Amino acid sequence: MSITTITKKGQITIPKSIRDKLAIKDNDKLSVKLVGNKAIIEKIPFLLELESSIKTTKGRKELDWKEIERKTHEARAKKAVKGKG
Repeated sequence: MSITTITKKGQITIPKSIRDKLAIKDNDKLSVKLVGNKAIIEKIPFLLELESSIKTTKGRKELDWKEIERKTHEARAKKAVKGKG
């Protein structure tokens, strides 16, 4: 277990040992959701890391990964605002 302190701006520092285990780096995106009285923090995978794991169908238009990433983040934000994230 690690203990951290919240700042006046509502910010926390995730302890290095946890950042290392989750492979969290500068500018990574994290989702934060409330489950009961607990805040759950999860790393959102960078979509370009997943590029090779997605099969494509021949003849289909190639997708722009930056556009896919942008739309995915928009969808997650909308979901979180509705309280479903």
